[in-house]
Amino acid sequence: MQPFLGRLAVNFVLCLICFIAYSSQIFIIWPWYGAVVSVELITLLVPFNIFVGLLLWNYFLCVFTDPGRVPSGWQPDTNTDGYEVKKLTGAPRFCRMCKSYKPPRAHHCRQCNRCVLRMDHHCPWINNCVGHFNYGHFLRFLFFVDVACSYHLTMVTKRVMHSMGATYWVEPSTVELVMIILNYVACVPVILSVGIFSLFHFYSLLRNTTTIEGWEKDKAAIMVRRGKMREIKFPYDLGRRRNIESILGKSPALWCCPTRTPGSGLKYELSNTEGELVNLATRKDMYGYDKDPEHLA
Repeated sequence: MQPFLGRLAVNFVLCLICFIAYSSQIFIIWPWYGAVVSVELITLLVPFNIFVGLLLWNYFLCVFTDPGRVPSGWQPDTNTDGYEVKKLTGAPRFCRMCKSYKPPRAHHCRQCNRCVLRMDHHCPWINNCVGHFNYGHFLRFLFFVDVACSYHLTMVTKRVMHSMGATYWVEPSTVELVMIILNYVACVPVILSVGIFSLFHFYSLLRNTTTIEGWEKDKAAIMVRRGKMREIKFPYDLGRRRNIESILGKSPALWCCPTRTPGSGLKYELSNTEGELVNLATRKDMYGYDKDPEHLA
């Protein structure tokens, strides 16, 4: 049932994107310009379609890119820094369900039934985990949703504002009016929800923190305030520029282009800040819970 629901969610997202992107052009903008191709019309629609194309491309990559899996037989190099350990025993992290060691920042996803490298969360809207190798695609997808929806709302609102001061014969037809309402109903909730979600992930990118790690850090902060544990420094924050480069690459010119995430996902550079390496894998290690953090929707 879950694979079916996942495919259903992906098809729903694709239908929603295509409806917002193309119904607005066919039933609102095209009639507004008199159903005649002009330089002004092309200038308006070409950037919009580029944003939609990049949105769909990154969505495709989010869905079909493997977020990263632990190689068979992988073991941590205990002679070097950078591997995470269990708080109680000091031993390398081990997944009881996969029966294998966990690389730094990896977590077991019960939806995918395997450990995922640098797991951020399991997203039902892409029917896939967001992890090391598709997190950059996920960020770009969110960014282009924000940009394309903003552009879309600007176009449609411009059409509405034009009709408000127009004479009767250039007012929207019944079909146009219905499509304008439907486009607002579809697009406004998307840009509000995705916009808030985007801000959270852009902030996490600047801190080089995953959703699971952010949750663990918040819990740790509560324990520190209660005096139940000492403050522990997060070892993966390398500074804003290097945090972005660790996901989107070193060239700012390519940050908006679908590129492979640097690194193997098996080891991560640590900051120069002194501090104990935090085990972000299991709740039991830090808070006394027995279960691994599951997927987050």
